[in-house]
Amino acid sequence: MITMKPIGEPDVVALLAKGRFDGALEGYVMTDGAEYLGYCLFRLAENVTEVLDAEAPDNMMLDGLVRAAVAKGENEGADSFRVSREVPALCKWAEAFLPGEQGPVKNTKIFGNCG
Repeated sequence: MITMKPIGEPDVVALLAKGRFDGALEGYVMTDGAEYLGYCLFRLAENVTEVLDAEAPDNMMLDGLVRAAVAKGENEGADSFRVSREVPALCKWAEAFLPGEQGPVKNTKIFGNCG
């Protein structure tokens, strides 16, 4: 069963970040049972969730990781998000789900069709 779990260990976040990002980071790791599949790193900056890095075996799993990060940010008061287009996988995700969008995007752009 595929699951996403918050990364609770600062050392694991630091290992994945590889010194590339300043400030407090959060993350999710995706697993299938004991098998590691991927991760997502993000931070909250004022009312924006910044998805900084992610890696997953396919676009569906990457989409799940990005949405989990945005949902976590929303639960903590963020009403917008942005993804790093410097990361090829996130750039591809943004081209599919946020065509033509630049800068912070309202969370409703990806959650607005629910319910």
